[in-house]
Amino acid sequence: MSAFQAYAGAYEHEGGAFAWRCYATARIHEVRRREHGPLPRPPKGRKWVSPARHGCEQDVSCLVDETVEEFSQILLQVQAAQRDAEPASA
Repeated sequence: MSAFQAYAGAYEHEGGAFAWRCYATARIHEVRRREHGPLPRPPKGRKWVSPARHGCEQDVSCLVDETVEEFSQILLQVQAAQRDAEPASA
């Protein structure tokens, strides 16, 4: 098995911003909560997969290379991203 590498990213859904991060043994290009569907069409050479959940992890789909047959992921988290505060009006 390959070593775990850190991956992170962000996406928007219905006007909300979400950040994700995890460690995985295969390159993860994107993660989406399952309830944030439908999933966008995967780019050529990639596919969406649903990894096994560990403990209380969220139900997600991961975008991986099409050649990935099996991988492991840990500490997967998707949460609402904090937006920068707007400057106070003068």
